[in-house]
Amino acid sequence: QMLAVAGRRWYDTRTGQRAGRILPITWVDIPDPDPQGGPEAVSAVFKQGYDPGAAVFARLEGCWYGDGNIYLVSTNGGNAELGQVWRYRPVGPDAGELMLVFESPHRSVLNRPDNVCVSPKGALVLCEDANDRRQYVRGLTPEGRVFDIAANIANDSELAGATFSPDGRTLFFNILGNIARRAPGMTLAVWGPWERGAV
Repeated sequence: QMLAVAGRRWYDTRTGQRAGRILPITWVDIPDPDPQGGPEAVSAVFKQGYDPGAAVFARLEGCWYGDGNIYLVSTNGGNAELGQVWRYRPVGPDAGELMLVFESPHRSVLNRPDNVCVSPKGALVLCEDANDRRQYVRGLTPEGRVFDIAANIANDSELAGATFSPDGRTLFFNILGNIARRAPGMTLAVWGPWERGAV
């Protein structure tokens, strides 16, 4: 299935959105989710949803379930094309509500996030995938405040895969690395004290 905004065929979420606005959601069936042609036919799946009226997003990447909500990250979404964070809340088996949580106004605030997770306190942790010299893991509070958690000062590789340990005490994330530049990939573990901060 593919998400559609009820009563608004081909709704374009990429620009012109307002944080906090609730959009009622329905679902469009995909008749053939595995069409002939393999990976080359990936747009055929999209077309099956879009043609009858499904919505469009800009480069959906991160997705996380927490507290009855599903958070989606549109890496290139927004008027500045610097990223959007959406929340989908299921309402029954066939419907739901979509809300723009945050849209980055400037690369210094949040620069093309892709991976996302929900912290034990309900804040979002976002990993950036920007074309900048420095990549960040940033926090986003329920009130909409963005703050730095970590920066990759070792190299310019993307940060990814943020997740908390089951007890909520350790935040894990990865530096992807780059073989051509001899920049090693690694997994990092960061301990709190999370209870004293916004995360």
